Amino acid sequence: MIIFLYGQDSYRINQKLQELINGYKAKNPSGFNFFSHDLSEYSLKELKEKLTNNSFIPEKKLIILKNIFKIDPKAVLEIFKSQNISKRDDMIVIAISFIDSDKSEFFKYLIKKPNQAQNFKMLKEYEVKNWTKKLLNSTKIDLTGEAFDFLIHNCGYNLWLIDSEIRKLANFSHQDGRISRVISKSQVEELIVSNTKQNVFELTDALAKKNKKNALMAFYKVLENGSPPSETLGLLAWQVRNILLFKASPEFLRIHPFVLAKIKESASLFSADELNKILLKIIDLDLAFKTTQLNEKTAISLLISEL
Repeated sequence: MIIFLYGQDSYRINQKLQELINGYKAKNPSGFNFFSHDLSEYSLKELKEKLTNNSFIPEKKLIILKNIFKIDPKAVLEIFKSQNISKRDDMIVIAISFIDSDKSEFFKYLIKKPNQAQNFKMLKEYEVKNWTKKLLNSTKIDLTGEAFDFLIHNCGYNLWLIDSEIRKLANFSHQDGRISRVISKSQVEELIVSNTKQNVFELTDALAKKNKKNALMAFYKVLENGSPPSETLGLLAWQVRNILLFKASPEFLRIHPFVLAKIKESASLFSADELNKILLKIIDLDLAFKTTQLNEKTAISLLISEL
């Protein structure tokens, strides 16, 4: 069985991936047959061994393959066909790519039935607003109309950032023991701290210049401002995703001119491959935060050191 998740909306790909992993773990609790690999760091030989080796554990295999087109697509296609991966019921392969389309035979194979393919295109403006309202409802908070519009505008229709800011607002709303409350525009303005974003700009700038010391200093500045590490991870994902979008279609990036200028500067220092690699590591870490007791500060510090 093959599940192909692709498209530019890395946030919703990450959410879908978490949903699939949780469903798998509910049915296969041992976790011994769960594997996740970034093919930009994997060889064709290793991939073939992983797909062909039988398991001694009587549970279905789940193999996540990120950056699915980073190894010779023709060779990978031949492996998939020779092992009849599409029709196997003892194995689930989740293939991930942050592209919307591709002319290769491998891409055509992945989107063809019986494979399950889902294209996560960027949401339109009204879809982002509807998605945001659902997230607000799930966190049992509400915003005034002005506050809602301010939040959407300042987050640039980016789901990573909207998620991060709403969870910050929810923490504020519930800290006095109330189940729910209506939050005003002035409260949103106070809580969405611009200094945090500025330090994230410093963090990505330092990463682009391969200056890990400055990157870690920028991360610690964010923590000193009172922002939790998981929020910083969301902001970093927001920034990386914006740089990727700018490199692909700068005219469609709807964000504040100051933020756009910072993104334009960073875009000249990163390659698309580097950005995709960082984004995948962020997705891995975000998943770990939601499913394990990982120390968030230490984990993000290690991530920065490895980039």
